[in-house]
Amino acid sequence: MVFFSERRIMKRDKTDALFSRFIKLLSGGICARCHKYLGVKSRGLHCMHWFSRGKRNIRFDRFNAAGGCYGCHRYLDQHPLEKTEFFLNLYGQAQFERLRWLADHPNKIDIQAIEADLKEKIKILGG
Repeated sequence: MVFFSERRIMKRDKTDALFSRFIKLLSGGICARCHKYLGVKSRGLHCMHWFSRGKRNIRFDRFNAAGGCYGCHRYLDQHPLEKTEFFLNLYGQAQFERLRWLADHPNKIDIQAIEADLKEKIKILGG
């Protein structure tokens, strides 16, 4: 008997799109892993999450994401130990501990406030 797990596809909404745009602007259009320039408007530049987007209270946390090319995003998602090492090198142990604590202690989030904050940050970054 063969068992397999089905990967649940999580739909993106407008807040996800805003957050992705914010992360791409912060990255300057450059993959944080391989340093390849793709441009901030490139569909090849992704918003890579450290902890799953399913963790709602850290889903839109700036330190839970980085800009990455498709290849690096896919690679890191398939190699969780290397993904953790990559993000630890990028943001440090303190951010890891903070995110892990928040992920384990979910609370209600205010989507309207998050969207307003992201729009303001995008405006400041010139996007």
